[in-house]
Amino acid sequence: TIKANGAQLGDDSFPSNGSLNLYKVDEHGLTSAEDLIQTEIPGITIPFSGDYDDEGNFLLVELFPGGFPEGGASGRASLWSGIDSSSPTVESSVEITSQRGVCWIRYSPRTSCAFTTNNGSGTLSALRVQDGELELVEAVAASGVNSPTEITFSPDYKFLYALSTGFTLSDDPELRQPAIFVYRVRRNCSLSLVQEITNGIPTEAERVPGNLGVVNGVVGLAAF
Repeated sequence: TIKANGAQLGDDSFPSNGSLNLYKVDEHGLTSAEDLIQTEIPGITIPFSGDYDDEGNFLLVELFPGGFPEGGASGRASLWSGIDSSSPTVESSVEITSQRGVCWIRYSPRTSCAFTTNNGSGTLSALRVQDGELELVEAVAASGVNSPTEITFSPDYKFLYALSTGFTLSDDPELRQPAIFVYRVRRNCSLSLVQEITNGIPTEAERVPGNLGVVNGVVGLAAF
């Protein structure tokens, strides 16, 4: 995804929409300009990440669907069909009510549920994919996840892992403790917290002295 496929104006507004870029890859693992399909996303928006459901539909989340900085009171998720064609279509779209900074989405073929991390609200949201439609199950499926970023499932899709950067927990870096939150995933798309992992993860106070002031230093999460 490209957040704004054009230059940003000096007043912090975006003059163009975001876009989806699909690159077809040949048997040698290569692509070219001729293999690129670029689709503009309707409305001035800031798309962030996506995932595929088990029917090949593309699930997209938008950080500020109303544009930045005026928009952003709620995020948005949409389901696209025909993503590998020259004219992908939005089949369904839902507002993730009152959740800010909707950044990451992951889909589970075990439950047909999808979950988002909402960085600005410190929450996770739950959605269901059914018959080509998206449904918001819970705007706040989990809370207290400070500035969450990446999420991933266990290989059997029974557990969901969310990375919290801990960056806005406190003005005191000593209290900014990143963590990995572990949730059991129910078939009704609900989440129950089973563990909060901080072992081996430095606080911002421990990390900051040698990082030249880079924020959100704990990023990236994978399960295998």
